[in-house]
Amino acid sequence: MATKTPTIENRKWVPKSSIFDQKTLISWSAMLIVAFLVLVPLIVMIAATFRPAGVFPLESGPWTVTNYTEFAEGQRGVFTVFKNTFIYAGGTMALAVPMAFGMGFLTERTDVPMRSVLYTLMFVPFVTPVFATALGWVLLAGPRAGAVNEYIRLIFGLETRNGPLNIYTMEGMIFVTALGIVPSMWLLLVSVLRNMDPTLEEAASTAGVNRWGVLRKVTIPLMLPGILAVVIYFTIAIIESFEIPLALGITAGVQVLSTKIWLIITAVDEGRFSYGAAAVYGLVGVVIGVIGISLYLWMIRRSSRYTVITGKGYRPRKIKLGRWKYLALSLVGLYIFIKVLMPFSMILYASFLRYYTPPLPEYFGNIPWTLDNYKNLWDWRFFGQTVWNTAIVTVAAASVTMFLVTIVSWAAVRLKSPVAQVTNVLTFMPLAIPGVIMTLAFFLLFIGTPLYGTLALIVMAFTARYLAYTTRLMYSAQLQVHKELEEASLVSGIGAASTLIFINLRLLLPAFMNGWLWIVTHAAKDFTTPLLLATSGTVLVANVIYSRFEGGRFTESAAVMVVLVVMLISVVWVGRKWIGGEVKQ
Repeated sequence: MATKTPTIENRKWVPKSSIFDQKTLISWSAMLIVAFLVLVPLIVMIAATFRPAGVFPLESGPWTVTNYTEFAEGQRGVFTVFKNTFIYAGGTMALAVPMAFGMGFLTERTDVPMRSVLYTLMFVPFVTPVFATALGWVLLAGPRAGAVNEYIRLIFGLETRNGPLNIYTMEGMIFVTALGIVPSMWLLLVSVLRNMDPTLEEAASTAGVNRWGVLRKVTIPLMLPGILAVVIYFTIAIIESFEIPLALGITAGVQVLSTKIWLIITAVDEGRFSYGAAAVYGLVGVVIGVIGISLYLWMIRRSSRYTVITGKGYRPRKIKLGRWKYLALSLVGLYIFIKVLMPFSMILYASFLRYYTPPLPEYFGNIPWTLDNYKNLWDWRFFGQTVWNTAIVTVAAASVTMFLVTIVSWAAVRLKSPVAQVTNVLTFMPLAIPGVIMTLAFFLLFIGTPLYGTLALIVMAFTARYLAYTTRLMYSAQLQVHKELEEASLVSGIGAASTLIFINLRLLLPAFMNGWLWIVTHAAKDFTTPLLLATSGTVLVANVIYSRFEGGRFTESAAVMVVLVVMLISVVWVGRKWIGGEVKQ
């Protein structure tokens, strides 16, 4: 009996051409979305540099090079702004790098006690808003009523009403910023230290070199490319930092690049907004970022020449500190105390006051304790609008970003087409663009359009800002998933889109949720995007905190910060518990 040969038409599985069309559609859709989020705002920002004051970037009107000539002539304090910016970045790195390296070396390469506890404590600052740290130090080292200053004047009998410490200075900005970036810098340096082969250090010790000499002549030189890469990366991060210069620098009269852009956008020059002038500063910031990231990538490639893990002979070894180990533990504990406990304890204390009163013995009987700052938060305008807006924005931004980067990383790993590779490269671009400048680009693109003043615009800006980190996260996870499962799904008749969602994404769920939590915590405590893009109808928690702070209502601002920190800790705890359960399954 003759058998009927199956044809393409009567197969149960999806034809290859259909699968190819789905994959092509997915690749092109991802590239267009990423290009819109990354390239279009930058193009509009460049166009805005040629528009005069009072003219929106996309409306009809004259074109001019006045913004460039004013910038070149040094108007608006151009040279002072960039001098302050580089002093701020350089001073912060000079203070932060030794602290981060020292704590990384102690926690990773020595037998310091309570290592697991120290590791956990180093992650605590990640859920604390940067602006909260700044406010805490205002309450601690403010020139008039700062608690530390009050006690110094009391103990030493100083009759002056100001100082001796003043957080509203360049030095104060550098100090607070350095404390803030140490945990993130420590996290990167720990991986560099972990990959050090102790064989070279042991050889130096055998040759009679003491421990300090080994550290200075062997360990640090071998780590130098990795350290320099971290320094370059965080220098860019400091240049883009906004919260601390906003909280401390404006009062101190110290303008850096981020606050200069903010002041130009929010100030009115002869009754007209000067968006073009702000765009010129933003463009210069992009150039600085691109140069910095290029150096960073060059250092990463160069570091391969200094590979120090050498196969089977590799084994990490802890350096015995002997009687010094408790001193080392005290130093790490001192950092945690200064970075977290001191400022947050002041914020917690201030949140229960009717008006701020320094915690001095002479005031202990008359401290104006109150719960009103927390009771007022139950008002519908806060919990009904502000918290709701923040929840919508953070959840939407995290979900949209993670779905987008999942598609991008899947296309880059599985398809390896030119379109997929170009998209993957585009997602890396926001790393070279300071956050305040990326937000400025969205501001200039949508100002005067119906989308301006909506939560959707804030979600889009957050998505663009967090593309770089989350794409790298999902790309690494995607490499660990074998393509056989996806191929089996396609052969069984499931399309490429369904395979991506129901097979690939399910396997990547722990990495997906890690990225999702990372975005939620960062977006919720971010000030740059809300202060530039939020309007009266899209107020977020960050806007409430800043408005109270700017109005001198520190106790109300402190209460909002405490609530925000508690909410973030709760979200992270629940999320991590859920991820842990998924991993065990």
